[in-house]
Amino acid sequence: MSIYDMYFSKKNKNHMYGVLSKVILEETGITILNHTRYIDIFQLNYHLVFDDIFTDELSILNKEIINRIGKIIIDDINDINEGGQNKESSTERKGPVLTENKVTIKPLQSVLLYSSQRIMNPLLSLNRYNFTINVDFNEFTPKKFTLIKDTNSLFSNSNINVLFNDQDNYLFQFVDAYKLGDMECYTYECQTDDIIQCKDSLKIQIRNYLMNDPLSKSDMFVIVNQKQITYQTEKYLCLEIENHDIAIGDELGLLSSDKIETSVFVKKIENNYILTNPLDIDMSKCYSCLQVNKNITLQGLV
Repeated sequence: MSIYDMYFSKKNKNHMYGVLSKVILEETGITILNHTRYIDIFQLNYHLVFDDIFTDELSILNKEIINRIGKIIIDDINDINEGGQNKESSTERKGPVLTENKVTIKPLQSVLLYSSQRIMNPLLSLNRYNFTINVDFNEFTPKKFTLIKDTNSLFSNSNINVLFNDQDNYLFQFVDAYKLGDMECYTYECQTDDIIQCKDSLKIQIRNYLMNDPLSKSDMFVIVNQKQITYQTEKYLCLEIENHDIAIGDELGLLSSDKIETSVFVKKIENNYILTNPLDIDMSKCYSCLQVNKNITLQGLV
């Protein structure tokens, strides 16, 4: 493995940021491990260290990371503590907050986003692989995707690509698979720690290793008709749905007015007629449905 590959490997980057965090903690008493401002400083200067230092030894490069980036971060923290230039803007930016001459770092929080929470507008959300979701944060660091294995091109390679907001493309690599009932779940991990800027909404487009969309049509089914019936002495809610790929055992989220109102489980299928557990719903409404058991989960930090 070349010095370039060793230096820029995820293992080395994570290891060195952990070492740097310990050094900063010992020097200042401040924990920077999950702080976006100092992760940004680390990412920015990480490349510069490699460009400026000519060596074939990884240990020399890593030592320079501690010396150079460590000094930048410590100077920044001291500047805030001493009431320097950063003091006036400390409440306006993401980073340390000055409180009684001490730096208080707001820890990052883990959030889970689901494809079923998408904005139910076909212009914004085509399907579970291409959707937009409302958010209440301005910055997002993607970490993991969990997908239900399906019969499409997405699962023909160990890597998937994810485009955020039509501009930030990230590589996710397969890390694990597990069973959830009859379904096989695949987990993919993001290969960078970059921060995505977003406001009010986040658009997510999951694509295969060739950068192609795995599904080009909507995965929302229109319910032509619904009725409470008795079939073979059992009571069911019967949904008439054309051209579907719904299977017995699927959980269907029933939508009305662009939001999921409730969900039902498929018990039997007779051609276009889907028999689910009995449920009292407003029969005067027009419904659509999603297979929420095929929900895609995105985990990240905000």
